[in-house]
Amino acid sequence: MKTVLFYFSKGAKTRARIVKLIESHNKRNKPIFLNSLARKLEMSHVAMKKHIALLEEYGYVKITNPDGKPLFLELTNRGKEVAKEFSSD
Repeated sequence: MKTVLFYFSKGAKTRARIVKLIESHNKRNKPIFLNSLARKLEMSHVAMKKHIALLEEYGYVKITNPDGKPLFLELTNRGKEVAKEFSSD
């Protein structure tokens, strides 16, 4: 599933890293939050929020606590497919 978000746009490699990291936490039933994800990838909160907003808009990530904080991130089925695609990297 080659898509612009992961292959042909600025930030594509970063989004692939984000998806892989969310997947590794989801597999272990360990929550991952926007702030901790930004810290682990050494990014600003603002930059991470922009990437997550794109991933959510296109159906790769869902926020499971939208009314509260912190925001817990999970991959959708579509996101899991992308994570499999990059798991060999």
